[in-house]
Amino acid sequence: MDRIHAVENMAFTILDEIGDEVEKMEAIAHLSGVAKFSFLLASRRSVNPELAYISGILHDLYAFTHERKEHALHGSVLALGVLKSLNTFNDDEIDAVVMAIKHHSDKKRVHDPLSEVLKDADVLDHFLSDPFQSPSVKDYQRYRSLKKELGINLP
Repeated sequence: MDRIHAVENMAFTILDEIGDEVEKMEAIAHLSGVAKFSFLLASRRSVNPELAYISGILHDLYAFTHERKEHALHGSVLALGVLKSLNTFNDDEIDAVVMAIKHHSDKKRVHDPLSEVLKDADVLDHFLSDPFQSPSVKDYQRYRSLKKELGINLP
């Protein structure tokens, strides 16, 4: 749990670069939501829940503080720096989180289990942020699979 708090503290310090308080609150809400859904899905799927939570906290940090263009790739580099600076993660853990973040925007392909958890948690958070809005075309198949997996009876 200490590692999670250390990552959260670094991420939220980086988010302090955002001048607009509403935008900062939206960033915190999304990153925290994806982290929690990642933890839940990872626990159900026998994937490391700590690394899933950490992936969720870091996955869109670059997009919120810089730009959306190629944010998964740039975000994976940012996450690498954050995790290495903490000196509490081994190389395999760092690689797993970095790869999950790098793959999280590629919702149509299947990657490693941690990447799949992060992608699904991202879809779930986007949908539950506005449950009366239909999922995007690129997220629809994942959304349908998640509804079935979690037993959610919504349109």
